[in-house]
Amino acid sequence: MKFTLSAARLWALRVTLCASACAVLTTTGQAQTTTEVEKVNNSALSGEMLYQILLGELNLRQGEPAAGFALLLDAARKTQDVQLYARAVDVALKARSGDGALMAARGWTQTAPQDRKANGHLLQILIALNQVTDSLVPLKKELSLAPEAERSLMISQIPRQYARVSDKKQAADIVQQALEPYLKNSATASEAWTAVGRMRLGDNNTAAALEAARQGIAANNKAVSPALLALELMGRQIKEAEPLVTQSLRRQDTPELAMSYVRVLIELQRYDNANEQLQAITRNFPQHADAWLVLGSLQFEQGQDLLAESSLARYVSLSANSDNENTARGLAQAQTRRATLLARQGKINEARQLLAQLPSRNADEQRARLLAEVQLLRENRQWQPAYELLANASADDVDLMYEQAMLAEKLNRLDDMEKLLRNVMQLDPAHHNAYNALGFSLADRNLRLDEAKQLIIKALTFAPDDPFITDSLGWVEFRLGNTSAALTYLNKAYKDRKDPEIAAHLGEVLWKLERTEEARKVWREALDIAPNNETLQETLQRLKPSL
Repeated sequence: MKFTLSAARLWALRVTLCASACAVLTTTGQAQTTTEVEKVNNSALSGEMLYQILLGELNLRQGEPAAGFALLLDAARKTQDVQLYARAVDVALKARSGDGALMAARGWTQTAPQDRKANGHLLQILIALNQVTDSLVPLKKELSLAPEAERSLMISQIPRQYARVSDKKQAADIVQQALEPYLKNSATASEAWTAVGRMRLGDNNTAAALEAARQGIAANNKAVSPALLALELMGRQIKEAEPLVTQSLRRQDTPELAMSYVRVLIELQRYDNANEQLQAITRNFPQHADAWLVLGSLQFEQGQDLLAESSLARYVSLSANSDNENTARGLAQAQTRRATLLARQGKINEARQLLAQLPSRNADEQRARLLAEVQLLRENRQWQPAYELLANASADDVDLMYEQAMLAEKLNRLDDMEKLLRNVMQLDPAHHNAYNALGFSLADRNLRLDEAKQLIIKALTFAPDDPFITDSLGWVEFRLGNTSAALTYLNKAYKDRKDPEIAAHLGEVLWKLERTEEARKVWREALDIAPNNETLQETLQRLKPSL
């Protein structure tokens, strides 16, 4: 924006300001008729300069940020007042004038070269404007001005400051150049190399990031930051990073890094290695509750029921007296899985009693407890009790109403299902799952196929990339006899999501087209993923392919 103020505009504003001032003076004059005016210290600002500042502020109040900024910046330059420079920067930023903010920030730093606040503003504005090369000098100054006790923390925050710049390589080069002295200083080398590594990682230069992690660990083999960088590289399938992580783990006195290592191992689906690490953590740090929760969850997923129950019970015991949001979620997860373990033994009532002990101090916790019990009953094919639970609680909660509709379908109460889903659509016209569920249900039963297709197409308008809705569209096309269109949609859905139900539908269309070997291949893949899937098993029993 242009920062100019015409003479006519200035005169008009002076008249307005004088009128306002006269009104104020009249009021205060009346109030002082019986009171002695106290003597005050005179401001260092001249009357004319004070008037200019007030005029600038009045411009801002009247919605004229350009004029207000011009007056305040001019006042700052004439008085060399850092507070006025700060105010000018603030005005320009609020007006979204990057150039104006930069102009004011430069003036501020020239007036107060050792002012960290001024330099920090200049640095942030240059980065925001993508003037990365120009940010080198203020970045160096920011590092030199930081107190020694705060410097490592400040270094660790640099990658976040440059995260949104467009030229990642240039930013990485600038940061490494600014950090050069600190890469050689034993007190800061570890954090400095980590910052360089994160900048290189932002540029997808994994080789340079790996070398930075190696240098950071060499500078301080107890430091966690370079090890976390190595973990991130490990998550990106950089094999050379893992030895750096294990090297750092041997130097740690706390379990935090080891827990981060476990999470990466689980993401990489290396469950046996994750289990080994968790066993070591619980052995070396038996009071670390989260390790027991993750271990129990892993054992639960691997079908090690007795071990899972023992680990989850230990977590509950360690966390029972902790009162925070994370622990509340952890307890809900642990107790829900313990309830599932009981249900696997046929102890449904005991499982429901365990879930009844979950916290219900507020509406969110009550809802979570309800959904946990409904999920337990669904998994154990207890459709009627689950339906009744939701019938008593759904009211105008569209998500609960949707869950109730899905249970109505399981109970073959199709009229109730449709009524519930249409209520969901009325309450939330963009609820794509409701349109898809009703459309698919109709298609699956060969009912009102044209209407079913329209419902599914509407669902796709709200969630065009949802593979399950694409699967539904493929299935309704198949029911309508459009096998070519059906195959196109189902191939896309299966490519996007290797789901056993999508595989069942795709295989059936291929079978219908007499492409039997392709159908068998898809079904075999699905059996490897979920051998007990109902839709898949029903399809295979009906078509009886030899697999």
